[in-house]
Amino acid sequence: MSIASRTLYQPFQCLICQSRFTRHENLKRHALLHTRSHDELQLSCDFCTATFSRPDLRKRHMKRKHPEHEARRAEKRVQRGVSTRQWSEGGRDSVSQEGSHDGRSQKAENDQTRGSASAWRDIRSPSISDLMQQALEEPRVDRIGQDVVDLQMLLDTGRIFRPSGSIEQHSPGFTSSLSLEDGSWTPSPLQISTGCALFFAHVSHFVPFLHQPTFDADQTPLHLLLSMLSLAFQYGSDPDSDEQAPDSGALLSARCFHRARALLTSSSTASPLSTVQSYLLLQITSMMYLCSESHHTLQMHSASISLARTSGLMQRTALETSTSTSLTTLWHAFASAESHKRTLFALHQIDALWYQFLSVPRSISHLEIKHDLPCPREQWAAASAEEWAHGQLIRGQTGPQSLQYVDAVRRFLSQESLVSLPEFDPYGAINIAQFLISSAREISGWSTMTGMLSIDRFGALRSSLETLHPFICPAHPPLPPVSPSTPPAQDALCPATWQTAMLELQIWSPAHTSGIIQTSISSLLAHSTQIHLSPSPQILCEEITAQAIKPHIDWFLTYLESTVDAEGEAPWVAVYAYKAFLIAWQLVRGGVEGAMRVVGVHDGDVRGAVEWARVVFARRERREVGRMVLGCLDRLATDMNT
Repeated sequence: MSIASRTLYQPFQCLICQSRFTRHENLKRHALLHTRSHDELQLSCDFCTATFSRPDLRKRHMKRKHPEHEARRAEKRVQRGVSTRQWSEGGRDSVSQEGSHDGRSQKAENDQTRGSASAWRDIRSPSISDLMQQALEEPRVDRIGQDVVDLQMLLDTGRIFRPSGSIEQHSPGFTSSLSLEDGSWTPSPLQISTGCALFFAHVSHFVPFLHQPTFDADQTPLHLLLSMLSLAFQYGSDPDSDEQAPDSGALLSARCFHRARALLTSSSTASPLSTVQSYLLLQITSMMYLCSESHHTLQMHSASISLARTSGLMQRTALETSTSTSLTTLWHAFASAESHKRTLFALHQIDALWYQFLSVPRSISHLEIKHDLPCPREQWAAASAEEWAHGQLIRGQTGPQSLQYVDAVRRFLSQESLVSLPEFDPYGAINIAQFLISSAREISGWSTMTGMLSIDRFGALRSSLETLHPFICPAHPPLPPVSPSTPPAQDALCPATWQTAMLELQIWSPAHTSGIIQTSISSLLAHSTQIHLSPSPQILCEEITAQAIKPHIDWFLTYLESTVDAEGEAPWVAVYAYKAFLIAWQLVRGGVEGAMRVVGVHDGDVRGAVEWARVVFARRERREVGRMVLGCLDRLATDMNT
C-alpha cells in the first residue's frame, strides 16, 4: 500500500511512534502504552519467554498456547475455594524467571524475588478496595532512598511495583532540588503563611474547592498544604531565601511538589477527599507550570479518579441536618459539603481538559457526578457565618435552591425549562461547556463506512452552547478602552472556555481529527504552531467560515490586548488564547478582511500580527507556558523569513 493510500485509510497517527490506525479508539488504546513505564509493558508469560504489552493479550496467549495450564489453574481455584486475594498471595503456580515451570511454591518464589526492587506481585482480578487495602498493609516508609509503594500504579494496573532509589529516579520527567534530608522536610511557618496567601490570591479562583473564610493551615493535612504551596510559589519568591532570588519561588515550588508526591505515595491515613484535592493541584503544577511529560500527570489523574470512585466521593452529599444552635457550626458544615462537591467538579473539568489538550481518552462520564451544581459565588465567598446566613435567608425566598449536574446537562441539551433554573456559580457551567465540546469531539472523526468526517448532531450541540452563554458569561463591569465585555484575568476562565468551545465547533482541532495524542503542553503548542505554518487552508478563509469564527477570535484578541496584568489568569487560558491567535494569523495570511482589525493589525500584515502577539504574550513570560508561547512565536517569525 502506498503512503498516500495508507494515510487515507489510516488517518489517525501516533505523535510519539508514528504508528497509524484506521479507528480513533484504536489509537487511544495504543496511546496508553506510551503512558506506562517500561516495566509495565513487560507482562511475561508464566510458562514461556513471551512478553506482552497488555493483560488481555497475555490472557489470550495463555488460552491459545497453554490451555492445559489455564484449565488446571481454574480447577485448582475451584477446589481450594479460596478468595481471589488469597489465591493471588499463595496459590499461584510458581514459575522461574526464565519461564520454566519447576513446581516451587509461590512462597518460595516470593522469598527469592522479594529483594529485587523491581519485582512484581501478580494479582489476579481483585477488587480495587482489596488492592488498596493490600497496599495499605504493605510496610512502607516516606524517607527518600527507601522503597515506596506507588499507590497510583496499584490503582492503574492492579499491581504493586517497588521502585528503587529516590522519588526523582522514579519520576525522571521532573527536575527536583530535593536532597537526601528532604524525606522529613516541611515548610517553615513563614513559607506556609506566605504560600497560603499567594494561593488564595492567584490560584483558588480557577480551582475553587478550598474555602478561604474557614481555611485553617494548622488543620490541613501536610500533603494538601504542600500541594497548595507547589502552585502558590509559582507566583512569589521564597520568604526564607536570603537573597530573594527571582527563581527561589520556583525552586521551593518544585520542592513542595516532590515532597507532596512522596507523602501521597507513602501515607496510609490521608482522607480520600484531601488526597483527591492534592492530586488535582499536583496535576496542574506538573502539566501547566513544570510543563512535564504527561506520563506522571496522567498517573496521578488516574489515581484520583479511582480513589474518588472507590471511596464514594462521586455520590451526592446533602448538607447534614444538625441540632446545633451554633451558626458557625452550620456554616462550617455547609463549607465542608460544598468543598466536597466542588472538588468533584474540578476533577471532571481536569479530566475534560486533558482530553481537550492531549486527546487522551476521558475517564469520567458526566453521569457519574451525582452532585448539585455549585452554589452561587456570593454564597461560597461569604466572609462570616452571619453573612452566609443572611444570603441563605434571602435566597430561600426566590425559588428552587439546587439542581443536579446531570439534570442540568439534560435541560441544556433539550433546552427545556431553563427559565426556572436555580442560580449557580458559573464555575459549574464550565463542566457543562466541556461536556458539550467533548461530546462534539467524540461524535466527530473519521468514518470508515463513509470515508468522511462525521458532523452528525453538531446543530444540537451548538444550540446548547449558545443557550449556555448567559449562564457561563455573566455581565462584567466595563473595561475601557478596548471593550466593555472583556473580563479581567481572574474572571476570564468561564468566558474563555465558552469561546473556545464555540471555536471548536466551527474549526475542529487538526490534532484531534488527525488522531494525534500529545505528550505535554510543550508538544501541543509546538504542533499547533507547525500546523498553522502549513499553507493556509482554503476552508478557513472562506467568507462563511471566517464570519462565523470572527466574534470568538475577536474576543480572545481583545482580551489579550486589554489584559495588562495576567497574574490571576488560569494557565490554560493562555493556551486557549494562543490557539485563537494562530487562527487569526492564518486569516491575516489568507487575506481575510478585518481579521485582526479589532487590535489594530492591518489586513495582510502577518509580521505585524506576530509582533503584536509577542507584546501581549510577553506579559505572561513569568509562567512557563508564556515562555513556551514566546518560543513558538520566534519560530513563526523565523519560518516566515525562510
